[in-house]
Amino acid sequence: MMVARKITTGWPCKGHWFVAPFIVIVLLLALCPFFVVQAEKLPDRYTQMPENGYFGRMSKVLFDANVTDTTIATDMIIREVFGTMGMRSEIVVYEDKDKLTNDLANNRIDAIFINTIDFLDMQHLIDMERLYTLIYGDRVEQAVLLLVRKSDKLDMISDLRGKTVSIPAGHFLGRTYLEVLLMENGFPPIEKYFANVQETIDTNSAIVDLFFNKTDAALVSDIAFELAAELNPRIKTSLKPLAVSQDMIPQIIGLNKNISEQNRARIDEIMGKSHENRRIQHLLSLFRANKFIKLKQSDISSTKQLIDRYNYLTQSR
Repeated sequence: MMVARKITTGWPCKGHWFVAPFIVIVLLLALCPFFVVQAEKLPDRYTQMPENGYFGRMSKVLFDANVTDTTIATDMIIREVFGTMGMRSEIVVYEDKDKLTNDLANNRIDAIFINTIDFLDMQHLIDMERLYTLIYGDRVEQAVLLLVRKSDKLDMISDLRGKTVSIPAGHFLGRTYLEVLLMENGFPPIEKYFANVQETIDTNSAIVDLFFNKTDAALVSDIAFELAAELNPRIKTSLKPLAVSQDMIPQIIGLNKNISEQNRARIDEIMGKSHENRRIQHLLSLFRANKFIKLKQSDISSTKQLIDRYNYLTQSR
């Protein structure tokens, strides 16, 4: 079974611009080639094709966006950006976290875009002083919401036993939170507690399914709920959160720690000034994001607490 696929680009394309968070991330990272500098022998690609940059992401990291559309749009953007720079690029889309970890450890990947839970397993390979994420509105963190319809008069997690729930594909942070919530109340895992778990292509689809009575609950982010309510005010009057998590960072952009200090510093400068670039600012505004922001290690502590709680409860079963 294939666990990773590569998208290779190397010439400009004058096509339409499609936008997703991952596109803008690649747009920024494309501005800096990633050359590893270390004492041991470098991989052949660094000496034979030093103009190449390698970017890895998990396939379902963007649970708010359609993966197919994101991949197509990313390819078009990279053709434009790297082509005009005279560079080639490879984006490696992973299905297997262990494969990404192995490639990162062997310097086959220079930068990653992954969910925070997976990041915690490979942080030893990352420059922990240069972590980034997107900021939506005025908040860096997001909360997980377990939504229900107000008309159903469901007020406790126990009311959802034997019901149906919509969960966006790739929303691992949400799934982990819900598993912890169930375990803390003495209930079985998600797949056994609910009569049916409907995996949707994105968060908006999960909200729509709940709104139109196709499911009894939806697991989404507070940002997604707020955006959906802006587009359709009836959503906010019809739906309510039955449970709310603490605020957490959902995704992280990280750099291979073996990249030279000079290039890491250059990337850091570009990321910090990205909001001053009009083109990048416009792209960000299309999906309500404001800018990239640099994280402190303490910013991911809430996610680590959730994982620690999950592991403790799992072992105590």
